[in-house]
Amino acid sequence: MSEIKLGGEYVREGHTELDNLFLSRYLPDADGTDVKVYLYGLYLAAGGGGDTQKIALGLRLTEERVMDAFAYWDEQGLVTLTASAPPVVIYNSVKAPVIKEVRYNAREYSEFVDELRRVFGCRELPVGDIVRYVELIRRYKIDPNAMLLIAGYCIERGKTSTPYVLSVASNWAKEGVLTEAQVNSKIGELESGSEGMHALYRALGMKSEPSFEDKNTYLYWTKECSFLPDAVLEAAKYCKNKGGMRKLRKLMEELRGAGAFTAKEVAEYQKKREELFSLAAEIVQNLGAYYPSLDAVIETYVSPWLQYGFEPEALKELARFCLRRNVKTPENMNVYVEKLYKLGVVTAKSIDSYIKQQAAFDRDIRAIKEASGAEPMISSRDRDFYRTFTENWGFDLDTVLAVARHARGTPFPMSYINKMLLLFKENGISSPEAAEAFFTSDRSKTSKEKFVKQEYSEEELAGVFRSLDELNPDDEEI
Repeated sequence: MSEIKLGGEYVREGHTELDNLFLSRYLPDADGTDVKVYLYGLYLAAGGGGDTQKIALGLRLTEERVMDAFAYWDEQGLVTLTASAPPVVIYNSVKAPVIKEVRYNAREYSEFVDELRRVFGCRELPVGDIVRYVELIRRYKIDPNAMLLIAGYCIERGKTSTPYVLSVASNWAKEGVLTEAQVNSKIGELESGSEGMHALYRALGMKSEPSFEDKNTYLYWTKECSFLPDAVLEAAKYCKNKGGMRKLRKLMEELRGAGAFTAKEVAEYQKKREELFSLAAEIVQNLGAYYPSLDAVIETYVSPWLQYGFEPEALKELARFCLRRNVKTPENMNVYVEKLYKLGVVTAKSIDSYIKQQAAFDRDIRAIKEASGAEPMISSRDRDFYRTFTENWGFDLDTVLAVARHARGTPFPMSYINKMLLLFKENGISSPEAAEAFFTSDRSKTSKEKFVKQEYSEEELAGVFRSLDELNPDDEEI
């Protein structure tokens, strides 16, 4: 485990700078994993320090791979690996890279240097570049002839910068391509895939010549990931004029994770994916919401809901119901989904039945509020009141309406109804006729006064609270 810290030239007024020079000069030719290690290490170092173990855990890499990346940046001069054991990684300023002076046996590499200069032709190679080629040969034990073949292959495709050639050589070395024969085999594989790459570019709507990087990516998909060529072409159809290879790379990773390696499997995966996006879009629209991207909505809510067993039509209908209840986000809709799932209400038919029951429930409450002269707007508290009156205390609608008519003119009609029904419950009054008789009787006033002034003993109160403790909050309905 190696410590990571910033060099003195990299600290500027308490924050860490990523110079544009890194983006323009170093990033294009570097391996993606090496870039991630550099940036994550820079982030840790700027925060007060870190180590290669933290980077490995954060990026899901081996510590060996992390050190391999830092060795690459050490060659570029952007970090310095100290000679201590373990070495300390020191970030250098991008504007002042520390290039190591590597001494090499001039006789040992004289033939290689002459051939390298011949490969580059009229372009004169700086001594520093030659040193970097030799350093890479030594580091990975690459056959000098293999390095010459790699350089020649890159130059033929218009890629003449030393960082680019070294990046290709480094990546191939990590794959075990070290000898002249292995390089020739690698180039043969790349060239044999040229026809497939041209077909892929056409499928993507691209008219340019396939790049070396894209050829390598295509080879990775068909050789290492076991995608059939027609599967890659099928996937490309869904990315045509929608981001090209960048979009296709993302989709291929999804397909690999889903185990879709044939054209038929890719088509089926895409069909389900499009259906999922269509469902998510309709749910969001039914909620009256808007999201520029549905990816998070699908991953967090819609996919888990479908895994619960909810039918798509059931979710659409539930979303419309939620909007009527002033619930306008998938997060709040999820509360309803979770409770309905516990009730086993997951089909379109059962959701429809449930919503009709809730609509009838609201109609009853609206009739009660109208009878009592209260505002017609229904709140969740009103629903709690009515559920208590009917489901817990056993009163029917007509009895509640009888009390509601006598609540007109009171400051809080629903609270008045609640108090009177509680009084009725204690006195065994359970029908509308008995309720009307109570209000017209002489005992109405005295009973209400008694109700207001009633007191409980400590034992009675303790019994009430013990009963409340036994209630299961999970039994609460929507």
